[in-house]
Amino acid sequence: MNRRDFLLAALANGTLAAAPAAFAATPLEGAATRKQTGSLQLDWSAKSDRTSIYLSTDPDAPRSAMRLIKANITGGTLDLPTPTTPRPYFLLTTRSGGQTRVAERLLPLAGGRNFRDLGGYRTTDGRQVRWGRIYRSGVMSSLTHADMDYLSKLGVSVICDLRSPQERSGEPTPFQTAAGPKVIAFDYDMASSMGGLARATTKAEAVKVFADAYVQFIDLLTPHYTDLFARLAAGEAPLAMNCSAGKDRTGMGAALVLSVLGVPRETIIADYALTQTYTPPAYYKKQMAQGPKGSGSGGLTSEQAQAFARMPAEVLDVILGSDPAVMREALATVDRDHGGPLALAKARLGLTDSRISQLRKTYLV
Repeated sequence: MNRRDFLLAALANGTLAAAPAAFAATPLEGAATRKQTGSLQLDWSAKSDRTSIYLSTDPDAPRSAMRLIKANITGGTLDLPTPTTPRPYFLLTTRSGGQTRVAERLLPLAGGRNFRDLGGYRTTDGRQVRWGRIYRSGVMSSLTHADMDYLSKLGVSVICDLRSPQERSGEPTPFQTAAGPKVIAFDYDMASSMGGLARATTKAEAVKVFADAYVQFIDLLTPHYTDLFARLAAGEAPLAMNCSAGKDRTGMGAALVLSVLGVPRETIIADYALTQTYTPPAYYKKQMAQGPKGSGSGGLTSEQAQAFARMPAEVLDVILGSDPAVMREALATVDRDHGGPLALAKARLGLTDSRISQLRKTYLV
């Protein structure tokens, strides 16, 4: 499923948050997708409402400082010959009063893996997460010099690397030895949290075991997530968090951040599921078939690749994918055991009501 299809399906089935009562008359959602031709396709939900589109290279530019590129158009879709750099940001406004800010979710990086922006999501009170402030990603070892320059120009100042020491040494982040963002990491043993996966024999078992592992990440990565929130609270942004695939440890980190910012549960789950659009299980199966780590295995050791090869296909698809059921189950467990992500963040990750209020003031618009 491509990004446009995901957006339209999400709008239809409700996985994108509906606007609150004050915005109910003119809800507006949108997406920007880079096409293979190089053009950028804008899609928005108010197809029949007359919509004006403004452009800026500043994600927070007021409308008065943006360039009007289309006025009073209908249809809900538009192709624009827009370059990737400097990064374009759009403001869409409708005649009936709706508006939304839109940018590319997936960054156009030649060597990136699932490197995307957490901006644009609606909160329960109708605000949006600011674009260009918080990113999530997979391993960065294949970033090209042009990619690194692109990220530096976006102002990325901190990378919170959630990987284990073995992963970091096997596929080092290039910014560790080059000018650019500072890389923050903590040591731990990854094996203890994933041992149950080998026992799963059905999809349902795999979803449950994988969701349990996600909850265990909260204990395993408490220093990482605590540091992540502390840096966001201190205004150390733009910031990126990453692990290997950018879906499991990073997925839980993103879910916690979006929850604290007030993004609805189904939107958080939909964001998690996007990884399967950008890096589907078939991608990792192909990488695994090419050989052990160091020759394109997607960050897996030869032992891990062999273990995965022995698993039932439906179990492997859950582990390599981002089935929404996994995150839904994991967050339900957080609700049951910790009173929800917000309560957990206050009890375990150094947040207070005042700090949460400040985070929302800083990262919502």
